[in-house]
Amino acid sequence: MAEVNEKIDIVADRVTVFNVYVNRIDEWWPRRGEKYRYSFAPESTSPAHIRFEARAGGRFYEAFEDGSEYEIGTVETYDPPNEIVYTWKGPDWPSASTVHVRFVQNGDTTTVMVNHTGFPSDEVAEGYGEGTREILGVFAGFVIAEEG
Repeated sequence: MAEVNEKIDIVADRVTVFNVYVNRIDEWWPRRGEKYRYSFAPESTSPAHIRFEARAGGRFYEAFEDGSEYEIGTVETYDPPNEIVYTWKGPDWPSASTVHVRFVQNGDTTTVMVNHTGFPSDEVAEGYGEGTREILGVFAGFVIAEEG
């Protein structure tokens, strides 16, 4: 099965980049991209927020304006500011995939590396690869604007 491997360099320290990724995801996560919708909100409602419960065993979930929620996955590894590993399951997927995000300091730059495995098909992985690139770009822009 295919996997997604993407990375981006952000001129900011690793602690800041990790904290923004995990604790401020609701502020930077795009709800709609150029090609894809980045929300699990049903057509009958709108996204309210997306959050990690920042601890091993915590939920990764999205809440909606109508009060309902969708549990995207579970935090498997929480090791600030080095890495976070969490599961990700689309509503019609037979099983969850795994997202491993590492944060590596290189001088004044942090490299964010995303490895996403366990997709239900190669076609799904291809779409998620495109989406991951777009989402990382939005994330980097947010961090730079906040730190700049």
